[in-house]
Amino acid sequence: MAVPRGPRLAAMSRGSLMPLSVGVTLLLAWSTLVGAGAAAPSEDRPAQGGGAVVLVLDGSGSMKEPGGAGATRMTEAKAGLRAVVEDLPDDAQVGLRVYGSTISEGPGSCEDTELLAPVARTDRGALRAGVDRLRPLGNTPIAYSLRQAYGDLPTEGPRSIVLVSDGEENCGGDPCEVAADLRKKGADFYVDVVGLQVDPASRAQLTCIASAGGGTYYDVQDVSRLQDTLTRTSVRAARGYAPAGRPVEGGTTRKDAPAVTDGQWLDTVGDSGPEHYRLPDPGRGTFHVAAATLPTRGFTGVSSVEVGVVSADGTPCGSPARETAQGASNGGAPIAAALTLSATDREDCGGGPYVATVTSNNEEVQGLELLVRTEPEVEDASALPAAFGRASGFSDEVQAGRAAADAVPVVGGPNFSSAPPTPPGTYEDTVLPGETLFYRLPDVGWGRSAVCDATLGTSDRAARAFGRAVGVTAQVRVYGAMKTLADDSSARTARAQWRGDRALDLHAASPPVVLRNRESSSDTVRAFQLAGDAWCSVTVLPTSAATAEEVGEVPLTLTTSVAGEEAGVPAYVEPEPRAEAATDDAGPASWLLAVAGLVVVALVGGSVVMLRRRRAP
Repeated sequence: MAVPRGPRLAAMSRGSLMPLSVGVTLLLAWSTLVGAGAAAPSEDRPAQGGGAVVLVLDGSGSMKEPGGAGATRMTEAKAGLRAVVEDLPDDAQVGLRVYGSTISEGPGSCEDTELLAPVARTDRGALRAGVDRLRPLGNTPIAYSLRQAYGDLPTEGPRSIVLVSDGEENCGGDPCEVAADLRKKGADFYVDVVGLQVDPASRAQLTCIASAGGGTYYDVQDVSRLQDTLTRTSVRAARGYAPAGRPVEGGTTRKDAPAVTDGQWLDTVGDSGPEHYRLPDPGRGTFHVAAATLPTRGFTGVSSVEVGVVSADGTPCGSPARETAQGASNGGAPIAAALTLSATDREDCGGGPYVATVTSNNEEVQGLELLVRTEPEVEDASALPAAFGRASGFSDEVQAGRAAADAVPVVGGPNFSSAPPTPPGTYEDTVLPGETLFYRLPDVGWGRSAVCDATLGTSDRAARAFGRAVGVTAQVRVYGAMKTLADDSSARTARAQWRGDRALDLHAASPPVVLRNRESSSDTVRAFQLAGDAWCSVTVLPTSAATAEEVGEVPLTLTTSVAGEEAGVPAYVEPEPRAEAATDDAGPASWLLAVAGLVVVALVGGSVVMLRRRRAP
């Protein structure tokens, strides 16, 4: 900001101006800091491109224990790692480190960590040799090993550590603190953790490491599932996925619920019962809360997530929102439930502060993405377009023109927060059998529909693997701004069989975004009640005896587009400014600002005195 200089200021000497300029600079800097502190931090966006990952395996003595499948935990871990080595992308940057595998105990055992294969372009021979050298022997220096593993990674680009452990730190280090420190070094780094048959105390620490490191915790009690989990986390890390959001630890009761603001938050669910969060006050407006869980791969039962809200006195505000999915048939996709509560909806439950509670029936610990969005009061909702009238049979009819352009390489994410931004255009990727990948279509406006077109290309390798079998089931789906699914059950082109011998075209579209869609009884229609980002997902489900290793990567071309014209934009009521209550005990920001003002006044006065002294005869 330019400050005009009057004649008197222009006449002052440079020396007499210095105290004033320093004072003004300090005041402006302090004002900037106060303003910056009031702003909510922005969400991390996923890094794209090839990622570098170092796999850190527990080689402590406890890995000698039986895994429950007729072999030790180490034997199962080595088998899983060998499968991971075969599944890694050829252009990935991957290394392998072990701890506790050289010294049984005594001096040096708490610094016993060894890099078995350096981080480099996928060298399957070196990685296999490293896996063969693994043996269970000593202590569990997790904190020390994490720091060493970070040093194994490149200094730039997407980087991650995948830690596999069956116990907690026993060398006096604080791995949670270390993970948090490493995370601060860059938003393109994170730590994923796989807990193998851990007890509650170990699970608490390993979950803390993943949360502090900005990653995901995967709980594996059945060692037969370890291979799937390792493959998923390692391939995800090597492809450069990065979760987005701020870490938070939900309260075990409503009284100790942490406050959350608008934006996305990362936690886990299933490790301590229901998770509780204190919501922002929307005044006469509406708040939207969505909870999305990352289901455990291999879970064959019905998995569900539920989110509900209560008022200050514990009265439920409306009915909780609940979403379910049947095991592997969901393709490993997140399960999301969203709840919308207007001021009218909250009249029957009383005033705030309001607390959201998230629960899941899954018996294993899962990653949780909590999305909070507050919406101001609408001036006249009755003047807006009515809710979309069709819950099915519309997807095939909603088409959008495709812009002629070369396909852009992109890396899909395994969940909402890691989905890369894919504005209208054409993109290239690959997807593995049994995998669901997500892509974010930014800013789908009022009155418009999100459109996702996917083509699975040909693959001689897959065609040979399938032979006379039916192949895989491929599906494309569309999700709204609060991550809920717009599933047109009558769509003919959203789901089909792919065998690899010919290309397969898939198409899915959403209802138009209409505010009054929230009045609909259809989950599909309610999914598009808010303007904002939408998501496309592509799922490939194995339906034959052919394995993912035999089929290999499935070539994928994705075209995203938006159909329709902008319409039905709501007008929002301007919130009334809240008067600041006068108190004898001013807050620290007000006190410091007042002091800064006094400093400026004093400096100005000093400058005037100095000027007068210099001009005095």
